[in-house]
Amino acid sequence: MLVVIPLIALAIGFTWWLSSGRFVSTDNAYVGADKSLITPQVTGAIVAVHVVEGQQVKVGDPLFDIDPKPYEIALALAKGKLEAAKVEFANLQSSFASNIDQIKMGQDAVRVRQADFDRKNDLASHGSGTTADRDTSMANLIQAKQILEFVKWQQATVTVKLGGGPDTKIDQFPDYMQASAAVDDAERNLRNTKVLAPIDGVATQVPEIELGRVAAAGQPVFAVVANTGLWVDANPKESDLTYVHAGLPATVSVDTFPDREWKGSICSIAPGTGAQFAILPPQNATGNWVKVVQRVPLRFCFGPKEDTTGLRAGMSAYLTIDTGRTRTLAGTLEGLKQWVVGYVDTLLGARTAVIR
Repeated sequence: MLVVIPLIALAIGFTWWLSSGRFVSTDNAYVGADKSLITPQVTGAIVAVHVVEGQQVKVGDPLFDIDPKPYEIALALAKGKLEAAKVEFANLQSSFASNIDQIKMGQDAVRVRQADFDRKNDLASHGSGTTADRDTSMANLIQAKQILEFVKWQQATVTVKLGGGPDTKIDQFPDYMQASAAVDDAERNLRNTKVLAPIDGVATQVPEIELGRVAAAGQPVFAVVANTGLWVDANPKESDLTYVHAGLPATVSVDTFPDREWKGSICSIAPGTGAQFAILPPQNATGNWVKVVQRVPLRFCFGPKEDTTGLRAGMSAYLTIDTGRTRTLAGTLEGLKQWVVGYVDTLLGARTAVIR
């Protein structure tokens, strides 16, 4: 009894130790799910609610409506400005064509006035004409040139307004582009008065919606939580991650269903510990320091054939990871040998130091 029983206990303990170390487990795990905060894109009074608390919704299902009247008026104004831009574009094209004819007429008038001035100036130089006739002809020439320059200036202005010239398409007309963008914006705002479900899931916190309440753009009203595509976020200790990597098989059990087990794999491991992403990360280089084992977030994904019906976001879970690692007797003896050699070297070094 003094020899055999301790040897049996030692053998059983050593066998258990060899078989252990393969699985890494943690109870710091919680079920996660996509959660979409329903946030209106436009401001307005809520005039209709189409869902109730806990209702299942699909992508595109109506959730609630915002009073569309102000946005219908804005759309009508934007369309009016768009039509005005079309009229302005047509008028500018007409003015451009008219100015071409006027420039040609102006150039002809300048040539006629120039010829008349040259003739009367020649007559006045030989004493055959009067100075008054020459001055009158010069005034007419100057007036014709001024009119021509004015028409050319008008043509340049029309060209700039058209955005390049008579061959410019209406889509390139600046006023039309602005008006068209305003119409698109007004139509988008009008569409956003009908708030639709962005994901499949369950509507929650719906009672916070009140008819007549003014919903502000960018302010969440309630939420839709997905009931499919769930995952588990776990936070094992850093000392347990020696042989853990993405892709390893794992199992999950949930406190709500203690007799069930879900299979899957490790999807990803965070690049840093949870403390690194805290609002106030630890400052280990200042003040007194106490070593604390850190936790590294990782994510477990359910297998494609696993039924996650009944699971809810935030439920407590227990995660077990199969690292596939096994201890062997040869490896244990080798490790023990290295430890003994290192211990002996330490003792010899200490003895040498004492002798010196």
